[in-house]
Amino acid sequence: MDLDKISIGTRIRKIREDIFHETRQLFAERCALSENHLGKLERGEILISITTLDKICSRAGIKTDYILYGKCENKHLNIRKTIDNYLDKSSKEELKMYFKFISTIKSFIKLDN
Repeated sequence: MDLDKISIGTRIRKIREDIFHETRQLFAERCALSENHLGKLERGEILISITTLDKICSRAGIKTDYILYGKCENKHLNIRKTIDNYLDKSSKEELKMYFKFISTIKSFIKLDN
């Protein structure tokens, strides 16, 4: 099975837009890439390197098979969509509560590492 640069780029753009709702600049920062490099990937101008694939997958929680081949619509994508739906329907007070809750959990996770 050959790697298709255009399809890979389309899947990366879909993750950025549909899951994270981020600009190219913000998603590039999330993945420790330059905005220019991410743009070239999304347009299919270059083939993704192993290093870049690892950065995107690890920082976005996406499996490599999804980005490279479009296989197994990642469970993370569905979870992210569900969380986004909850947040979209939440009041300002609920959002503040969720933020505090998540911040607390993340601080405990950092302590364990």
